[in-house]
Amino acid sequence: MKQLTKENILKNQVDTIEQFKVLDYLKKQLSISEFAIYLIDRFTIKVIDKNKSQGYFKYNSKTKLVDFYERNIKNKEMER
Repeated sequence: MKQLTKENILKNQVDTIEQFKVLDYLKKQLSISEFAIYLIDRFTIKVIDKNKSQGYFKYNSKTKLVDFYERNIKNKEMER
């Protein structure tokens, strides 16, 4: 798990195309400067707010959408 800095977020510095798509989604939907952002795996970004609530945003390669989960879900279909 790697935490992204504000500079990483600004420059879209992530490890995979799927993470880039999730980060782009987060930038458009949330005020992400208020959150801590972590890279979890090639599909998933973890977001933690100031109240320590967390959520997982995962790119779904079948639907080409970003899905939200309250806890990290391993999806074998997405890892193929």
